[in-house]
Amino acid sequence: MSDLVSLAEEKVFLEIPEATTGDDTLITDLLEHAEDLLESDAGRTDTPFKAAATGQTEVHDGTGTRNMDLSYKISDITSISLGFDSSDFVETLDPDDPDVAVWGVGHRRISRVDGGRFGLAGKPRYITVLYDHQADLPEVAQLAIKRLVAEVYRQRGSEEASREQIGTYIRSMGTVTAKFDKVWERAVAASRHRSFA
Repeated sequence: MSDLVSLAEEKVFLEIPEATTGDDTLITDLLEHAEDLLESDAGRTDTPFKAAATGQTEVHDGTGTRNMDLSYKISDITSISLGFDSSDFVETLDPDDPDVAVWGVGHRRISRVDGGRFGLAGKPRYITVLYDHQADLPEVAQLAIKRLVAEVYRQRGSEEASREQIGTYIRSMGTVTAKFDKVWERAVAASRHRSFA
């Protein structure tokens, strides 16, 4: 299921009555594939679009620096731990102590201010952060998804749509985005993660 655009939202965009359900499976599949395409084009296959969530755990490699970036904008941080063994971390930071680590609501970056570093650069899976994050559902991406699905949906022939035909429609998505839509280009650019936030 697409996180960016619901079936009901896409049907409103397509001006299909809610009670009409004949193409719901096709539209749902198109939404999923369009979101996958946008995430791929924006280099976000590892950080898909998500609604706000609590109690999320992220594990990162060591940075060798005093800074690290999470995948999503922070609402609150519960814990920051360093070390390979989750039952016996080498170091646990107090995310609420401004003399140890600083971070801001609505930002992705955590900075150590106690003189320490987030492990050695490249130490695999060394940092574990438990946090709540804000929604990452940009409106320009929602519009791009709606437009792409509508364009591909409307291009289908008059034949009865079936699940088996979804491959044909999916293959045309890349062609459609390339030929018609500056909104798609803007959505891709806006959806890329920056090196810091």
